[in-house]
Amino acid sequence: MNLEKLERQTHESIDFWIDTFKQYDFDKILMKPSEQSWSLGQVGVHLWMASKGFFFKNAEKCLSKEGTERGKSKKLGAHIIFTLRMMPPVRYEMPQQVSVVPRQPESKKQLIAKLEEIKTLASGYIKRIPQSDPELKTKHPFLGWLNTAEWIELCSIHFRHHMAQKKRIEKHFGWK
Repeated sequence: MNLEKLERQTHESIDFWIDTFKQYDFDKILMKPSEQSWSLGQVGVHLWMASKGFFFKNAEKCLSKEGTERGKSKKLGAHIIFTLRMMPPVRYEMPQQVSVVPRQPESKKQLIAKLEEIKTLASGYIKRIPQSDPELKTKHPFLGWLNTAEWIELCSIHFRHHMAQKKRIEKHFGWK
C-alpha cells in the first residue's frame, strides 16, 4: 500500500468538505431539505463522528491488538468496495441500534475545525500503518474483518460516499 497516496487521497476527500463549508453561509449549512433529511452541517458532523468513533477507533484497536482476530477476511462486497475505492451509489440505512442523527454544528468555524482534526488524526494513523500487523483485524458489521490500513482507507471512501448526499441537498435548494 502506498501510504503517501492514501494520505493524499484522504486529505483531498476531507478538503472537499472543508471547501464546501467555506463556500456557504452558515445559515445555508444548517438548511434541511425535509424534516427527515440532514443538512450539510449534519453531514459534516456525521463524517467527524464516524471517523473518530468508528473508523479510527477500530484502527486503534488493530494497532493495540485489542479485540482483534487473526486470519479473518473481508466479505466479497468489501473486496469490491476496496478495489473500486468507492461504495455503491445507494442510500444506506444504519441499523437502529447504531443509528445516530447528528446534531447541527454550532458554527462554521467549529465544523471546519472538526474536519481539520480528522485530517490530523488520519495522518497520524497512516504514519502508524507500517507498525501494524496486517493480519490483526476487527469486524465491520457489513464488510467483515478489516485491518488498520483498511479502516483508514474506508474512512476516506466514506467521505467520498457522502458527496452524493451533498449534491442532492444542493440540487434540492437550487444551489448548483
